[in-house]
Amino acid sequence: MLLQTAVFVAGVVVLQWCAGLPPLWVYSIVPLALCALFWRAARLPAVFMIGFFWAALFAETALDPELASVLEGKTILVEGRVIERPRQITPRQLRFLFYIERLDAGQGWSAFHGKARLSIYSADFKVANGEHWQLAVRLKRPHGFSNPGGFDFEQWLFQQGIRATGYVRMDKGRNRLLFATRVSVISRFRSRLMSAYERISAAGPSLAIIRALTIGDRSALSVSQWEVLRATGTSHLVAISGLHVSLVAGLVFWLTRVMWVRCGYLVERYPASKVAAVAAVLSALAYALLAGFGIPVRRALIMVSVYMFSIVLDQGASFSRAIALAVVIILLLDPLAVLSPGWWLSFWAVTVIAYCSSGRHGPRGFAQKWVYMHIVLAVSMMPLLLVFFQQASVIAPLANSLAVPYVGMVVVPVALTGTLLFSVSETAGIWLLEIAARLMDLVWPWLKGLGGLEHALWQQHQPVAWTLIPAFIGLAICFMPRGIPGRWLALLLILPLIVVEPRHPGWGEA
Repeated sequence: MLLQTAVFVAGVVVLQWCAGLPPLWVYSIVPLALCALFWRAARLPAVFMIGFFWAALFAETALDPELASVLEGKTILVEGRVIERPRQITPRQLRFLFYIERLDAGQGWSAFHGKARLSIYSADFKVANGEHWQLAVRLKRPHGFSNPGGFDFEQWLFQQGIRATGYVRMDKGRNRLLFATRVSVISRFRSRLMSAYERISAAGPSLAIIRALTIGDRSALSVSQWEVLRATGTSHLVAISGLHVSLVAGLVFWLTRVMWVRCGYLVERYPASKVAAVAAVLSALAYALLAGFGIPVRRALIMVSVYMFSIVLDQGASFSRAIALAVVIILLLDPLAVLSPGWWLSFWAVTVIAYCSSGRHGPRGFAQKWVYMHIVLAVSMMPLLLVFFQQASVIAPLANSLAVPYVGMVVVPVALTGTLLFSVSETAGIWLLEIAARLMDLVWPWLKGLGGLEHALWQQHQPVAWTLIPAFIGLAICFMPRGIPGRWLALLLILPLIVVEPRHPGWGEA
C-alpha cells in the first residue's frame, strides 16, 4: 500500500508542474480505461495516471470561473456572502473572504461563483460572517511575483480557491446588507471566542499564542514572536498540529476509559476501550473544527480515527498504514493540498517518526529516546525547510525537548479546558485562558534567550532540485538501526544540498 500511495502522490504532484491541462473529456475516459485494462498487468502506472487526472479534474474546477481581464480595475457590483470572520489587519483595514454569487459590470447581472479576497479601508464599515451583501468593488485576477525561492502568492491563492482579490469602494448608495443567514454552531462559537480574545488582549503577548493554540488564529502574533519561533524551530507549537490533536484524543480516551470502568453495568454492555475510542474521535473532530480544519489537523484526525476505529473493530492498524490512508484520503478530498508546505512538512515528520521508532530496541532510556527523536526530526526536516523557507533552526532539538512537553502537557490542557468552559461561563473560561497565557509566559523568556543566540538559524539558498534525492537517501542511511557499519559516510550524500548553489542571474539578466 505504501508504494501505491507514493505513486498516487507522484501523479498528483506531476500535474502541478504542467503548463496546461488536458482536454476535459479525457478526465472521465482515461482513468476508467486504465483501471479496466492495466489494473492487473500494470497497476502502478494506472495508479499514477489516476492521481494525475484526479488532480487535473480538481485544477479545472479551481480555475473556473475566471475574472475577465476587461473587468480588472473597474468598479463593479457583486452579490454574495461573507464566508469567514473578518480580520483586522490595521486600525483602518479589514480583510475577509467573500463568496461571489453574481456580478454586474454595467450590462446586467451575470453568474460568477467563486471566492474573492477583499479588503475594506474604513474603520466605520463592518461586515460579519454569514451576511449577504451587495458591494461595489474593484477586483483583479490572482497574480504574484515569481522570484525563485520567494513566496508564490499566486500559487497560494490558487490552492486556497481564491479567484479574485480586491477592495470595497466606499459607496453608501450601492453597498447594502441584503440579509443574514445563520452560521454553524462552531462558527458562532469561534466568533464569540475571537471577540473575547480581542477584549482581553491587554493580558500579555502570550495570549496571542493561546489564541493560536485554541482556534488556529495566528494573526495576533507579533513579528518578534515569529522571529523567536523560527529561530528556535518551535513554529509548530502555535499551529494546531498532529501533536495537539493526538494529545486531545489521548487525554479524552484515558479519561473516558477510567470513568467508564467504574460503572459495572455499562462495562458489561459496552467495552470501555471501544467507548473511549469513539469519544476520542469525537473530541479530535470537535477540536479540528474549532481549529479551522487545516491540512496538519486533517492528517492527524484521519490517523487518530484509523487507530481508534481499529480498537472499535478489534483489528490492528500499523503506523505506516495509517499514514498511507491519511495521504490518500486528503488527496482524494483536495489534490491541491500538495501545493501547501504544511502538507509536506506534516507527513514527512510523521514518516520520519515511524521510520526511526518502529521495531527499534536498545538500552536507551526514555529521556535519551526523547532527545534523540528531536535531533532526528531537526536534521530530517532541514531539506524541506530549506526548500520552502531557505532557513532551519540549529537549536531546534534543545528548544523542542523542553517546549514540546511543557506546552503539550501543561499549557494546551489548561487552554482547552478554558475554551470548553467558555461555552458555559465566559468569565470562568476567560480566567482559565489568562492562566494558560501566564503559564506560557514562564517558558517564553527561555525560548527568547535561545532564539537570540548567534547562528541559531541556518540560512542559505534554496537547494537545487536534484540534490534532494541524495540528501533523502543519505538521511535514510544515517538513521538506520545501530550496528550497520559506515552509516556516517552517508553524510557525504547530504553535502550537495548545502554546497551546490543554483545558477545565479548573469549581468543584465535580472
